[in-house]
Amino acid sequence: MTFGWINAVNAVFVAVLIAVSVIGQRKSGLPGMKSRYLLLNILEQVGRYACMALMILPLLPGLEFGFASVGAMTAWLALPTLILLGYALLWTQTKKGGAVLYGLAILPALLFFACGLLLRHPALAGAAVLFGAGHALIVRETLRKAEENV
Repeated sequence: MTFGWINAVNAVFVAVLIAVSVIGQRKSGLPGMKSRYLLLNILEQVGRYACMALMILPLLPGLEFGFASVGAMTAWLALPTLILLGYALLWTQTKKGGAVLYGLAILPALLFFACGLLLRHPALAGAAVLFGAGHALIVRETLRKAEENV
């Protein structure tokens, strides 16, 4: 049931993701995105916090998580690093158009989903899908609202 040292590495991934998000949000001045649909906001937040918790804490008793191979472990170390780098680079874009906003929504979910697959952790992968879908729908709604106001 325990991840052991994997928890610490996953905690670093989550901490870097949060730090990049907070710094990027403050420097960009973008307003926070919320849906007009309360249920969508709730589902997105449930997915977000479930992902962070499942990355760090082995919350499902009786299940063993781990890597299928050394290659999967190597991918687990490399892929999140590349995703976080891409995420940080997107925040540096001065013009935050639709493609950048969708990237900022999808890359964190992709990070969680990749870790879920590589760790053979179906709950994490499922929470990542919930988070990614909710976040992308909120971005879509925000962009449509902005187009209507132009």
